[in-house]
Amino acid sequence: MKRYTIALCMIFSLIFLTGCFGSSDDAAETQLENFSVYKAPTFSISVPQQWQTIEPKDFSRDIPQETQIIFRDHIQNDIFTANANVTKRILTQPISSVEYGKSMVNENKESLLNFKEISRDEEFNIAIGGQMQKTLLVMFEGKENESEPTIRIVQTYAVNGSDAYTVTAAYRTDASELQVEEAKNIVKSFKVT
Repeated sequence: MKRYTIALCMIFSLIFLTGCFGSSDDAAETQLENFSVYKAPTFSISVPQQWQTIEPKDFSRDIPQETQIIFRDHIQNDIFTANANVTKRILTQPISSVEYGKSMVNENKESLLNFKEISRDEEFNIAIGGQMQKTLLVMFEGKENESEPTIRIVQTYAVNGSDAYTVTAAYRTDASELQVEEAKNIVKSFKVT
């Protein structure tokens, strides 16, 4: 079941595009209560303190190479466990974070069954190299195939030079309000250093 959860999380992060909420520069600047900051060489992100961190050295072979880090809720579920991840792709030509996000939304629409965009914030700002940059924050839902549950996704994007990051949090559509807020806060806290 762990492998299924991680694989589905990765599929969603690579296939899906952004889900959206209100923009808040404060979310990126403030330490969230009951969250801890995970720092990588090129980015940082806040996650609930009780969530498990899965680093690349512990990835199974089915995790895409683009995956930088995975986080998983400590409350396991047989159907789907809430999770989050950061992926990085290398771009071959310059593109803005907004344009990269829009292209990913189109990929998600074509890849997911029952794709439904719930919200989109095209004025969301993310910290990249100490500067605030406009990007997308999108919330959507869908599923990979008919036998799987519908999953809700929150995503944002950050392009820094040729590095294109996708930040994804995924949870069941019947998740608690706490899980929904945790997912939003995880994605909104992402910073490129």
